[in-house]
Amino acid sequence: MELVVAVYNISSVPKMLELAKITYGFGVRRLALVKVFGAAAQQIGDLFKLAFKMGGEVLVFNDINDAVEVLKPDVIYAIGRPDKDAKPVEKVDKRIMLLIHGSDLAFSPRELPPGSILSYAVNKDVGSAGQLAVALYRLLET
Repeated sequence: MELVVAVYNISSVPKMLELAKITYGFGVRRLALVKVFGAAAQQIGDLFKLAFKMGGEVLVFNDINDAVEVLKPDVIYAIGRPDKDAKPVEKVDKRIMLLIHGSDLAFSPRELPPGSILSYAVNKDVGSAGQLAVALYRLLET
């Protein structure tokens, strides 16, 4: 299984760094940021420094479709709240993109790339960092 974490619509530097620490901490090397703005865009150098220290890499895209085109995932799990249309994350032997909303908001249908699966890792509203940590644990540690 090949795994990439993509963070969509992020403006908070602490949140960006926290999501990166979780990603690299689980041994996932590739972190993609999509639609970075505000303070996160201005201080993205802090993320590159963290990635270098933790042995990871960072990719930055303006649009989610560009990220999908370049990374070519077989499965895209759009991780969020455990809403009625969402399905639990499942381990599959394919290239997986975990798409996380950087603002703890629900994904709108317009934001999601074609074929993505609305998903959750834990049946609680624990925010995007919590959902990412549990999703990575479920996919990599079990």
